[in-house]
Amino acid sequence: MKVFVLGAAGFQGSNIAQELIIKGHDIVTLKRSEGNVVMPSINVVKGGLESEEALNKALTGVDAAVYTFPLLFDLNLAKAYTSNFIKAAKAQKVAHVVFNVGFDLQEKSEGFLALDIKAQIKKLLDASGLNVTTLVPDIYIDNISAPWSIPVILNNNIVPYPVASGSKVPWISHLDLGKYVASAIEKPELSGRVLPIGGNLFSGEEIAAAISIETGKELHYVSVTPDEFEEKLSPAFGEIAGREISNLYRYVKNNREQMIAKDYKGTQELLGVTPQSLSDWVKSVKWELKA
Repeated sequence: MKVFVLGAAGFQGSNIAQELIIKGHDIVTLKRSEGNVVMPSINVVKGGLESEEALNKALTGVDAAVYTFPLLFDLNLAKAYTSNFIKAAKAQKVAHVVFNVGFDLQEKSEGFLALDIKAQIKKLLDASGLNVTTLVPDIYIDNISAPWSIPVILNNNIVPYPVASGSKVPWISHLDLGKYVASAIEKPELSGRVLPIGGNLFSGEEIAAAISIETGKELHYVSVTPDEFEEKLSPAFGEIAGREISNLYRYVKNNREQMIAKDYKGTQELLGVTPQSLSDWVKSVKWELKA
C-alpha cells in the first residue's frame, strides 16, 4: 500500500515508517522545513498541516494514513490542523486512518492541555466519517535513553524519571509502537476500535537495574516529582511545553491503576505483536557518550 505517515522524521514517526517499509509499503510524509533527515526511501511533500494544498498532494493516491499529532500545545491550532487533515483525507478518499494518540486517552478532563488536545482530536476524527482505528500507547521508555538523558545517566550513575519509586507503570518502546501501527494499518476491519498498546509493567528500579547490567555501572533510580521535572524542562523547552509534558506525569500519578488495568494482552493477540522485553530494549540502546 501507499501510506501517509505524519512526522516520519520524528522519534515516533520514523519508527512507524521503518516498520511499514519493512512490510513492503511505500511511505509519503510532509516536511515543512530543513532539519531532521527523512529516510531516503520516503517520498517527501514540502509543507505542513496548515497547508491544505500540501496535505492534498501528500494524500493523493494514498491507501491509508497514520496521524500522530506533533508536540504542539495550542488547542485551536490542533483543531484547525486536524480539520485540514480530515478535509484532505476525505477529498482524497483515504480508506483507513490509524490515529496514534501518543499517550493515554483521558476519560474526563483534569485540566491538562496536552491531554485535552488529544481528546479533542479524537472527537474530530470520530465525527469525520473516516474509518479510524485509534491506538493508545503508554509511557515511552525511549524517553529514558534520549540523547540528553544518556549523559545524565552515565556521568552521575543515576536514572532520574518523574515516576514514583517502586511504582510499576506501563511502558512502550518506539520500536513496538511501529510494529503495532504497521499491523493495524493492514486491518481496516478494526476501524472504530480504540486499542491500548504496550503494557510492559516496570518500576524505575527495574529499569535502572537492567541498564546497570548492560553498562557495567551501578546505577540508582531517582524519582523526580512532576514539579521538579517541570522546573528542569522549562528552560530548555519553554514554559508551556515544560508544564504540559510534566502534566502527563501528573496524570500518570493520578491514573496509574486505570492505566495498568487496560487489555494490553487482547491488543497484542489481535495485532500479532509481542512487546520487547526490558533486556532487549536495553541492549538496543547505545549507552555511550558522544564525542
